[in-house]
Amino acid sequence: MKKFLALVLCAALFAVLAIPVTAATVPINAPKGTPVIDGEKDDIYGDFVAIDSMHEGTPGATGRVASAWDDANIYFYAEIFDTTPNHNHNNDWEGDSLEIFIDWNSAKGDDTYNDGNPYWQIRIHSSPNEDTGGTQISGGGNFADMGGDYQAIPYSVKPLEGNNFNSGYIVEVAMPIALNSGINSLAENGTVMVSFQINDNQEDMGRSSMAYIIIGDDTSQEWQWPHACYGLLTLGAAPAPAVVEVEDLGAGGGDPAEIPVPVVEAPAPAAPAPVTADPITLIVLGSLISAAGVVIARKRK
Repeated sequence: MKKFLALVLCAALFAVLAIPVTAATVPINAPKGTPVIDGEKDDIYGDFVAIDSMHEGTPGATGRVASAWDDANIYFYAEIFDTTPNHNHNNDWEGDSLEIFIDWNSAKGDDTYNDGNPYWQIRIHSSPNEDTGGTQISGGGNFADMGGDYQAIPYSVKPLEGNNFNSGYIVEVAMPIALNSGINSLAENGTVMVSFQINDNQEDMGRSSMAYIIIGDDTSQEWQWPHACYGLLTLGAAPAPAVVEVEDLGAGGGDPAEIPVPVVEAPAPAAPAPVTADPITLIVLGSLISAAGVVIARKRK
């Protein structure tokens, strides 16, 4: 009996180990609001999420991304920390760039066509790739096959610091739902599966490394399999307007008697000026005193 129980436990253990481990989704909060696409981070964006999980452990450029949304677009603002700027290469995907994958209806399909659901791969380069005719935005998925035009996507790219790309670059982009049909309407509390990939050409020899928000099953295969997206983008509510508290001093319906009135003390009265007689008065007064003295003298005599 004990041997049989041990065999059953071993079989169960092997069955559990045979189950593939799937990476957990990474939550990304997107508040509702409309930022300006200018390479500057507006306050409406949610918290940053790190893009620093390296494919096969190869070190290279990393970054962070924040998101927002409104009824017409999903917005992304990303900062890429790349100290080896190499914008060009014969293949778009081999130059410095940020790739954004959006499984709009969270269908998690097994191929890029995702059973007819819109699946976008949008690649934005740090600078126009002269080796491919000066392109700066390209991509894949079924975006173009469903009528999407890359040049219709609003985006901005700027150096991360100063006026050169020695420290990295900023990418800000709006993803308009109007560019493809079949996208479910965006709504508060809705979710969209996304992924991000940073391509780093470190030695001008092609892509050297790739960074993601998480490493899971089929990571680096997002270009063909939507189920490899592990970012769970949640469409949040618009931030509540700021409330400015004003102390009630009785105005506007309060008791005016409760309004503190500053007490102003009356100035002390000025000291009276000394009274002095004019010269004529003094002469007359002196004459009267003299006359009185004469009269008194005569009476004494």
